[in-house]
Amino acid sequence: MSSNEKIVVFGPALPLNIAPMWVAYDKGFFKEEGLDVDLRPVQGIPDSEHPRHQWRKDGAIVFQSPGGSPPFRSVLEQRDHIDGEVNVVSIANRTAHVFVAKPYIKDVADLKGRKIAGDLKGGSSMDAKMVMRHFGVDPDKDVTWIDSRGKPPNTERFRLGLFEHGEVDAVCCDPPHWNIAVQMGGHALQSCRDLFSIPEAGFSTSPAVIAEKPLVVKGMIRALLRGVMVARHSKQETLDSILRHNHFINRELATLAYDEVHKEWGPVLDLEAYQRKVDFYTSEWKLPKKPVSDYYNFKYLKEALDELGLLHTWDPRLEFKGQ
Repeated sequence: MSSNEKIVVFGPALPLNIAPMWVAYDKGFFKEEGLDVDLRPVQGIPDSEHPRHQWRKDGAIVFQSPGGSPPFRSVLEQRDHIDGEVNVVSIANRTAHVFVAKPYIKDVADLKGRKIAGDLKGGSSMDAKMVMRHFGVDPDKDVTWIDSRGKPPNTERFRLGLFEHGEVDAVCCDPPHWNIAVQMGGHALQSCRDLFSIPEAGFSTSPAVIAEKPLVVKGMIRALLRGVMVARHSKQETLDSILRHNHFINRELATLAYDEVHKEWGPVLDLEAYQRKVDFYTSEWKLPKKPVSDYYNFKYLKEALDELGLLHTWDPRLEFKGQ
């Protein structure tokens, strides 16, 4: 496939669960698909100021990564066919978020009456809410949230600053941010992945792009999957890509994060896991009841896996169910 159209991928600067995307970029896998991809980290700005709006007006094809919560925000904000978001591939079987708390917080129940920093429209806070509800803490009544969304220099660093200076009692974040919070004197209170399987990381794009540019969508997925195959088995090469695209961490932190998440990388095809995520998000955000297919489209993921010879040979735990 050949495309002269500009493809822009927006995403936070430092979620290491999306490292296979950087590997795919550095290895030239997107170019081999005929795709001119521009990776643009963006965070710490209100949605109304997000540059995707102008890029789309200018005719660019826009994807978002990690792609976990944008489909739900899309429905919440009633975005249209052009600016809406649908997830087309997830590459992490479980969330990487970890609750980190001050030493005086001994268990999740101790969070009652405490302050928590979180992106209230992001995946980390949703995972935090799932953990709290699991342990009988009402995230709407029992804790005070300090919203880090749209705060400079970016959501994670603002959140960590609050934690470091004692303005909040706990944070829920992904690696290496939770590792940094521990270095600031916190302790790992609860790993979300130990409680539930929630797919995350990957790409989302608009219904218009899915309908009008199917070869682009499939090429993006195929390149990302090739990045996954390299990232799972080539640690040093992946660490090099992580450090090339991120200037806020060192190799030690990158190594800690890689060791934690790399075994989870792989295409997530289990509709039951997606249904759990849909049910929780729609309940928490009081969204109308919609089928999984309104948030996720697996058509081109299946085709890409088939073309790579992986549809029936990938992780046997991930039997494809449904679409």
